[in-house]
Amino acid sequence: MSDFLEAIRKRGIGALDKKMGIEIIEASPERLVGTMPVEGNTQPIGLLHGGANVVLAESLGSIGNTTPCWGG
Repeated sequence: MSDFLEAIRKRGIGALDKKMGIEIIEASPERLVGTMPVEGNTQPIGLLHGGANVVLAESLGSIGNTTPCWGG
């Protein structure tokens, strides 16, 4: 596991990220990869909700923007 991924997991993720099921699976200074399940994040017709996409993008952007600062 990378130092960045370990730091993210140690710090934890936000409450909304937990509710959405977002998981960070890869982290480095150059790349951040996260997953989010479709189940539980759908529109009434069963498709992934557009707002869920925005939450995933914003969460990864926020984490990715601050993670390099943790290295010292």
